[in-house]
Amino acid sequence: MGKSKRRSLNQELHDKFSYMTRESALESVIKNIEHKDKVIDTITLFGFTAEEMLEAGAAYEDVMAFGGIIK
Repeated sequence: MGKSKRRSLNQELHDKFSYMTRESALESVIKNIEHKDKVIDTITLFGFTAEEMLEAGAAYEDVMAFGGIIK
């Protein structure tokens, strides 16, 4: 096996995408809400609403800081 194939196989083993449910994604967003750069992609991917985020425990000010991103 060549070096390139070996590197590709090793990279696939370590870079597997972890599956997220909607609930686990919401928990992750609430936990990391201070880091807006990181959570914007998750919010838009799952289409979270302001109501969902507030019910999950986010502060009103934090949710409103996202503006037009959330529904």
